[in-house]
Amino acid sequence: MRTMESACTDEALFARILDGEGDAFDQLVVRWRDRIVDLAHLMTGDRDAAEDIGQEVFLRLFKRPEAYDPSRPFAAWICTVARNLCHDRFRRDTTRARYQHEAVERRGFGPLPQPSPAAAAAAAESEERLRKAIADLPARFREAYVLCAVRGLSYEEAARVCGCPCKTVSTRLARARKRLLARMRDWL
Repeated sequence: MRTMESACTDEALFARILDGEGDAFDQLVVRWRDRIVDLAHLMTGDRDAAEDIGQEVFLRLFKRPEAYDPSRPFAAWICTVARNLCHDRFRRDTTRARYQHEAVERRGFGPLPQPSPAAAAAAAESEERLRKAIADLPARFREAYVLCAVRGLSYEEAARVCGCPCKTVSTRLARARKRLLARMRDWL
């Protein structure tokens, strides 16, 4: 049975925050923290930076709740804030290779249980190759891929996050998939 808290939309929770209900902020953090950290981790390739970005997203939300425009979906808005912080972090980083080539870990993205150590090793190698292939995508393609294919945002939501037309997101996603498929064919 769903509780009243789980039935409450993000937008309704945010309205409660604006009304001064502190527990609504806590609920929103619990609901979104892992997703924001995962998104930041996939975009930066750095778990520590992703944790920092996740904290910064909610700190900004706490300090300036009026920055949210209730006419926009909350999911697109909070992902945009996280994306912008990732881009800010990237601009500050002096080592581009760190951003592009670190392995991307994501909870739930690991290999399925394997029947033998050899199969487990093969699966881990394939997973690492895929993570590296995602990390090696150009930033604009990786961003579209992570937002749509990994995080499950619609093209429209991803377009709002990226600040570009929906068709651009679609094109970038198609190109990302094409590049990933070409890399996977090389492995077979």
